[in-house]
Amino acid sequence: MDASPTLGAATVETPLGRLVKSLPERLAERVLEDVMTGRLRPGDRLKEEVLAQTHAVSRATVREALIALARQGYVVRIPRSGARIAEFSRNDLDDLFELRAALLAVAAGRYARGATPAERAELEAQVVDLEAMAAIDDMSPQDFATQSVRIQTLLIERCGNNHLPDMYKRLAGMGIWQLIRGQASSFLTRAGRQESAADWRLLADCVSTSDDEGAERAGRLLLKHSAVRVRMHFDEVMRSETRS
Repeated sequence: MDASPTLGAATVETPLGRLVKSLPERLAERVLEDVMTGRLRPGDRLKEEVLAQTHAVSRATVREALIALARQGYVVRIPRSGARIAEFSRNDLDDLFELRAALLAVAAGRYARGATPAERAELEAQVVDLEAMAAIDDMSPQDFATQSVRIQTLLIERCGNNHLPDMYKRLAGMGIWQLIRGQASSFLTRAGRQESAADWRLLADCVSTSDDEGAERAGRLLLKHSAVRVRMHFDEVMRSETRS
């Protein structure tokens, strides 16, 4: 029997021609990589001629890449002023953390109510790994942030609410949130990482006893503490830039 995909089949392979990324797409990824690694900072101007020379591409390619980044929220294009890396305000911080806290609270409560023994064990193992990372003095903030997001994703995807994963992915894909998260400013200090690990321990303990209300509160508390640490770093950066 012919096993090749047929018209109307549930899964259709992506055409080969669409698997290769275009030059503007690759340039957009390079620019975004520079943002996430700190080589480009929020507010930095992106000059088309400089990008074209640096990456040996045409200005038309640069223009397409910047338009794509603007659609995703990473870049702001200002008429007659060119493009800049998007900046975020304290209000952005508050709004986005409020949304994340609401999603995580719902996911944690549902996970606590419906998790199987194997799923509880999986969460426990992930939190134990995070606690071990928090005990390391020179732990990379980015690596710690990645593990924290991994646990959040576990809760979101296994909580039993079919709409939560899509909402979470949309929020996680927002340019402003990526800029905030990319700096891992919630985990710059060992004390901050230890506080986060303790918050995750509280949530995991609630899940282990099927305490759904406790898990919801722990989820909100975790993001509340994270928001405080990010705001402190944000305010310090603002004060430093004002002094300079």
